[in-house]
Amino acid sequence: MTGGKQQRLRANTLARAHADTVPQYDRSAMPGIAHLGFGAFARAHLAVYADELLRLGRPALIRGISIRSRRAEDQLNPQDGLFTVATREPGQDMSLHVVGALVSMETGPAAALDALTEPAINLVTLTITEKGYEAAVDPPTPSEPPTSAPAVIALSLAQRRRAGLAPPVFASLDNLMQNGTMLRTRVLEAAVTIDPSLAPWIAHNVVFPSSVVDRMVPAPTEHDLDDIADRLGLIDRAAVGAEQHRSWIIQSVGGLAPLADVGVELVEDVAPFERRKLWLLNGPHSATAYGGLLAGHDTIAAAVTDPVLARFVRGLVDDTLEAAAFPAGLQAAKFADGALRRFANPALGHTCAQVGADGSTKLPQRLLPVVAARKKRALDTTGFAVVAAIWIAATAGIAVRGVDLPQLEDPVSGALRAASRRNALQELSHVALGSLAGNEFTAEVASALQRLTTEGPALLQEER
Repeated sequence: MTGGKQQRLRANTLARAHADTVPQYDRSAMPGIAHLGFGAFARAHLAVYADELLRLGRPALIRGISIRSRRAEDQLNPQDGLFTVATREPGQDMSLHVVGALVSMETGPAAALDALTEPAINLVTLTITEKGYEAAVDPPTPSEPPTSAPAVIALSLAQRRRAGLAPPVFASLDNLMQNGTMLRTRVLEAAVTIDPSLAPWIAHNVVFPSSVVDRMVPAPTEHDLDDIADRLGLIDRAAVGAEQHRSWIIQSVGGLAPLADVGVELVEDVAPFERRKLWLLNGPHSATAYGGLLAGHDTIAAAVTDPVLARFVRGLVDDTLEAAAFPAGLQAAKFADGALRRFANPALGHTCAQVGADGSTKLPQRLLPVVAARKKRALDTTGFAVVAAIWIAATAGIAVRGVDLPQLEDPVSGALRAASRRNALQELSHVALGSLAGNEFTAEVASALQRLTTEGPALLQEER
């Protein structure tokens, strides 16, 4: 536990920080980037790239906004926007980097609208999670601005159009296939409720490049914060820990060229990079989480050291590589091997329950496209059905032989638990997958659910 006399990280204590790097650039300029959802991932990813640009003398200050939660504001504003990124790798000392790219953090729809209409803002990035794109599009009223990110963006663009201001670039950094297209679609839907002429103007004038981001950044625990504070010599309530690996691949559009100076890849087509990450990193990550829960492991790192589970997940990766057509230049097999090694980093502390949460918004992107690709080639999909069955069991509260699965948080948990009380596994599989999967795979999942209740963890040992 940190000592009671320790001071908090802020501008006037920065010189006392025991860090590998601290910001020495000017933080007084107007920010050119606005970010919606400045949580742990944005701090260890976007802000680190911005910090490196600023060290090169390039403008990249960030104005952070949270539409609903005040948590980030409460953490960051007492620290003048400063926070520490702790890089953790097995067998290496933890490195500490104080990042100064964030210059303000605000909360609420009005603050978001103000930030997005600021003339100096030329890039807007978002990490609002998969669920943020499914929020109802709420039309604005005279008394208050909307509370969904797509509607706030649409309203900000209406105001910029009236003021004659050029629109910024809007880039999603969430783990979604074609996240830029998804964001564009939701913003256009919101625009229709604001002004019938707004949607065509946005479609013609505003760009929403898709991007692929990659860095494992678990939510920091109190132990993590205490450990960082002891090393830093200052209390940092906004600190995050992350692995060393990071990457950002984004569709090349005007205004993004400076990002290439700090290692961001600007490409014409991000689709193959999206498939590679979602199918060969995020998908196996989810599979490891659900298999880990079934095998009784708390963390991802512990789960991947389980030889039975490691063999099961490796089989899913091989099945994916068999069915997916990746360009040779993407080195898909090497990428997949690297992802499995990264899962084993015990310093990250990713829990299986954390990674397994919200499976209804993750698996349609990470699992079902691979299932469809294998079905098209008449290849076996049993292992994928087992993964889906474990997710359903843990979300619906189904009794599984030999293990007490934790009930996972998920937007559809209520519907699944209601269906589970009727004790109809076939119906439960349909409720969980709906129209997202074909009838054949839905039946496979129902069969896997039935076997899960009687065989439990032994299901992971089955030869395929």
